[in-house]
Amino acid sequence: MSIRTRTTVTELLNYFGRCPRCGYPASARVAQHQYSDGTSEREIIATCGLPCGWSGPVPMRSMTGLHA
Repeated sequence: MSIRTRTTVTELLNYFGRCPRCGYPASARVAQHQYSDGTSEREIIATCGLPCGWSGPVPMRSMTGLHA
């Protein structure tokens, strides 16, 4: 069994998704998890910009491509 040893969270400045509950723009952060067996995983979590309370994992949505 692998144990999570470190998590680094970084704000995504080019995320342009919307809240699935109310449709208001959402902000997102990427959490990079490191495990004791040397593996890692990346998770994108968005949060509604209004106080509707929604937060959850989402796919990446950016306005520009990698080479823009």
